[in-house]
Amino acid sequence: MNQNYIYSDAIKYPYAPPRELAANLWIVDGTWTNSLGRKMTVLRTRNNEVWIHNPMQLRTEELNWLSSLGFVRTLIAPNLWHVSDLLWIAEQFPHAQIICPRTFLNKHPQLTQRILFTTDVSYVSEDRELEFFPVAGVRFEESVVFHLHSRTLVVCDLLMNMPMPQTSLKRLLYTLNNMGDGCAPTRAMKWLMTNDKKKLLRFAEQLAELNPRRIIVNHGCVYEGEGGNQIRTSFAALFDWP
Repeated sequence: MNQNYIYSDAIKYPYAPPRELAANLWIVDGTWTNSLGRKMTVLRTRNNEVWIHNPMQLRTEELNWLSSLGFVRTLIAPNLWHVSDLLWIAEQFPHAQIICPRTFLNKHPQLTQRILFTTDVSYVSEDRELEFFPVAGVRFEESVVFHLHSRTLVVCDLLMNMPMPQTSLKRLLYTLNNMGDGCAPTRAMKWLMTNDKKKLLRFAEQLAELNPRRIIVNHGCVYEGEGGNQIRTSFAALFDWP
């Protein structure tokens, strides 16, 4: 585990200090129930509204930091696998609106009055700086976010960019699942979570056309570069996409 991670009795999973990637864009790398880890992304719009993607349970110091950035407008639980800390952080920011999967909302109807939208619909923020896209052609509910100001695409489990591990067994497992040393969809997603290949590939092309200069993934390293080419190349390699 990273020795720079923050440990506290107030949190279950340690995390690294916030890191600024670009103007109005920060990430917090955190540990998780498995070795894949997780990542919280903080987006600030030009009117000083703060949107928190994949929120984590945090210490008071980091909560105060979030408040110092501006008005915490929205909490985003991007898919059903990453909702564990949503109720907790919603209590810390009672005026924040919520984006979450419809399945989660059905189990927690007390959130209804705070829902901005659910992850199965498209949405553009009022200032037109953030655009949300529901992932098409898959069995899971996930919303991905495009931050126009920094040209950053934020995804949860649609893509991974895990560094290749050192041990032989882990390297083999990562290679078999297409999840080491490359920002790409996994074979697990292809074989277990895809229910309409054509829809998914059309969606991938829609994201590629945004031509992001950066892709933030929940599991793994931030991808910096020609994001449109990377999306097309990675989906083509896995799905035999012409």
